[in-house]
Amino acid sequence: MSVFSSGGPPYTIRPMCLDDLPTVREIDRDAFEQARRQFGGSGRVLRLRTLENMQAAVQRPHSGVVVEWPPGRVAGYCFTHVWGSVGWLGTLGVTPRKQGVGLGRAVTAAGLDLLHESGCQIRALETMPENGKNIALYTRLGLRPGHLTLLCQGSPTPAATTHFELWEGDDSLRRIASQIVPGMDPTPAAIWLEHEGAGDTLVWREDGAPVAFAVLRSAPRRLDGAQSYLTVEAAACLPQAASHWPRYLHEMQTFAQRRVKLGIVMPINAAQIDLLRDTLDAGMRVVHTRVRMATSAALDQPGAILMMTLAM
Repeated sequence: MSVFSSGGPPYTIRPMCLDDLPTVREIDRDAFEQARRQFGGSGRVLRLRTLENMQAAVQRPHSGVVVEWPPGRVAGYCFTHVWGSVGWLGTLGVTPRKQGVGLGRAVTAAGLDLLHESGCQIRALETMPENGKNIALYTRLGLRPGHLTLLCQGSPTPAATTHFELWEGDDSLRRIASQIVPGMDPTPAAIWLEHEGAGDTLVWREDGAPVAFAVLRSAPRRLDGAQSYLTVEAAACLPQAASHWPRYLHEMQTFAQRRVKLGIVMPINAAQIDLLRDTLDAGMRVVHTRVRMATSAALDQPGAILMMTLAM
């Protein structure tokens, strides 16, 4: 626990714990509802995140931090995700009535520090490109704006036959991802989804060796939410199997239909132009954009098949 002062009453930064969940869930809903309204959102008010989603997140190592102001009262939070050498800053927010006093900067900086202390050589996040205030804040904290992440949605033609396996907890995800970004291990993303009971991870093998995987979310993160598409939360394919990727995509559509889903939502970094073209050619379309900010350009490899989205 660390106590700081920014010219006003002291605030406290500490690791997040299970007892924080009721307050964090309310802050998350209120902060994101406020942001949604500010950027022209309409419709029903956001619901709370599911308790299963939050519990699975907090029970991971290095799950995140909270800021208390005044001490003893949680005013903001930041989830963190350690994937080997890659650290991902997940959802964060400050309760609307306590914004504007520096707590957002404090909890974000603490999250980045936690990732650094956990041995992450690359630290990254994604945010809305139209939110200049957040982009400025993250830039001041050492992240640099990179390429857009394009969320592509669609229903490719399903494959007549499939060759994937359901992941059973081996080291295949690490073996694949670390050959694209040294030291990267997305296994915690798959474990989190499994503990939440919210999806499955598919693995493809060629000549007996793992060459590609996809972590697929099938359950919504919020109460009463709709999840009509499978969401790719992390995926990768080795260069030697890149020619097979279109087939893997169509096999994912077959899996989506088995789960009674309409199709797939897939995040593609704009630097990966060949992957983007192949995805659009498969009948998918761009439905949303985010800007990736990171301490390194290692995640922006034009020829790679590597997909990551917000981890929370």
